[in-house]
Amino acid sequence: MFKWFKSARSTTAVGVYLAQGALYGVEEQYPQQVVERPLAGGEQPAAALAALIEAQQWQGRRLRLALGRPFYRQVQLDKPAMPDDELAQALPWCMRELVDEPVEQLLFDYIDLPAGPQGTERIAVYYSRRAQLAELVRAVSPLCEIETMGVDELAMCNLLAPEQRGLVLHKVPGQELTMTFVHQRQWHFSRTIRGFQALDDDTMAVDQFVFDNLLLELQRSIDYATGQLKLNAPNQWFLALPARVTPAVQTAIGQVFDIQPDSLSNEHLSPVSLPALGMLREDSL
Repeated sequence: MFKWFKSARSTTAVGVYLAQGALYGVEEQYPQQVVERPLAGGEQPAAALAALIEAQQWQGRRLRLALGRPFYRQVQLDKPAMPDDELAQALPWCMRELVDEPVEQLLFDYIDLPAGPQGTERIAVYYSRRAQLAELVRAVSPLCEIETMGVDELAMCNLLAPEQRGLVLHKVPGQELTMTFVHQRQWHFSRTIRGFQALDDDTMAVDQFVFDNLLLELQRSIDYATGQLKLNAPNQWFLALPARVTPAVQTAIGQVFDIQPDSLSNEHLSPVSLPALGMLREDSL
């Protein structure tokens, strides 16, 4: 994951996902139960994080943070022709014309992407507001150290085995459905699939869902990734969806794509908690 505020300690770790409107914590030890800490009206994430640590008595633990969408942005571009160590230092200069804030106020990191259709090397650059992340560090420093900090879509990749070439469907409450291509725990491609907020609607009977549009959008996204981007087709599918709709989605996908998706979530781990778990599995290669 990223090198932002990375340190090392010998105690057990805790993964925390800073989602929109709530924090989700998962301990390294089994059984891995999810602790949810909603943000009160007007409460800042840094204050909520410190309160969560104190309430759960996680002082002194190694903290691994997964940042939700409000905390970061991603931009993809051709990889500049320079050594990797120089590129890391040159990212602010490379991104100067691509962001709408002074680069001095931002933190940058990047991952390599599969080569483009013409063989061009590509990278995905992630950036966050420096002050926002520093506020998190200040809030928890009296309690514990942040061992590592990353972003949710990359943390999700750690949930797959290194040898798997997978497609992940992930639905976080309040956000659109996302489809991600993952190979060897590396993020390759994702697409937002809009119009499926009803997956979060507990009042809607499962048998009222019409999955035809979802299946069509999945096929279009796969065709784009394999046809235009020249990515390898996934040979395993994984779902991180609300438990009540997962069986129906598995059945619909199986009938159309002749593949049986596995569920990454279970009765103890909800879809929204999975980035926190992914941070705990970061080094388990």
